[in-house]
Amino acid sequence: MPSSPSICIVTNDFPPRIGGINDYVHQLARRLPAGRVTVFASTYRGAEAFDREFMHEVIRLPTEMMLPTPGVRRAMHDVLRARRPDLVLFGAVWPLAHMGPGIRRALDIPYGGFSHGLELTGALVPGVLSHIGRRASLLTAVSDWARRKLEPAFGWTGRMPLLPSGIDTGHFRPDVSDAAVRARHGLDDDPVVCCVSRLVARKGQDLLIRAWPSVVAAVPRARLLIVGSGPYDVRLRAMVAASPVGRQITLAGAVSYAELPAYFRAGDVFAMPCRARWFGLDIEALGAVFLQGAAVGRAVVAGDSGGAPEAVRAGETGLVVDPTSVTALAATLIELLVDRERRERMGAAGAAWVHREWTWDAMTARLQGLVADALR
Repeated sequence: MPSSPSICIVTNDFPPRIGGINDYVHQLARRLPAGRVTVFASTYRGAEAFDREFMHEVIRLPTEMMLPTPGVRRAMHDVLRARRPDLVLFGAVWPLAHMGPGIRRALDIPYGGFSHGLELTGALVPGVLSHIGRRASLLTAVSDWARRKLEPAFGWTGRMPLLPSGIDTGHFRPDVSDAAVRARHGLDDDPVVCCVSRLVARKGQDLLIRAWPSVVAAVPRARLLIVGSGPYDVRLRAMVAASPVGRQITLAGAVSYAELPAYFRAGDVFAMPCRARWFGLDIEALGAVFLQGAAVGRAVVAGDSGGAPEAVRAGETGLVVDPTSVTALAATLIELLVDRERRERMGAAGAAWVHREWTWDAMTARLQGLVADALR
């Protein structure tokens, strides 16, 4: 086997599609040695242009969502027979890694995968994940909380290594200017709380909107900046229209990756009061946005849900709040907005922590060590 193993990454989650898992898979893949990676992915608008510039070979199926169906399995096996990688890695274990045992059985190629949040749903159904875990060579978790939930379901108790999200610290830096973002949205020098995430119920943007009248009562010029797109957009816009302080809430929509650091920096505080939904079936496994907010030097507020508290050093880089209490959320935001010295101290501590311990280079080096161990 070569010193740098060849890897085939099989994934639905890959740019130009936007999202946390897409970025996770992309950032790890792009740092692996040139010529040693093939990506087998679903397609998405703009994929052809992205693939031309990407440093590794990308093979796309003409569908936006691959599932472990016979057709997808046959196409994947054809690629694997032609490339003969040393290891197959699934960008997200659920659901595509259900094809892993068949790869091992038919092609004698070891497989593994990255777990994120959706696998936690599978963990609630006995036997669903153990089918994947029984013959897997490598399974990772993004947080210790997720690992404790997933290890018994995979049959990997005491064996799952952590591979959390890294941060592009060359992109997310405290010296990023927020001047253009503030000018674009008329924020002037007002105190701002920013939330950057997909607009889905789990993320808690509605709680921020509900808390905002109380925040404005204590901090009259306070502005709320919500960035992102998603199925919750219509509901959130209706809430803003009905809010007595709606003029102090801005829904910015989706922004490009290049602009993200400036939007994070435009908030004096970053807040995402994420919560568990559907009896724990829909939950935050970690929350890379908290680390991105810290990386640009902002204090962060996270919901006490799932693995999100692991992305915050409570009391040092930010605060963790009960996401079921609008009152507690408002009080926490007010506390940070009125105490500039404290929030700036937290922001500086968060930036130092993330730039020291959460880089993508460090996570890629960890992955390479895990791959070497798995293949031994």
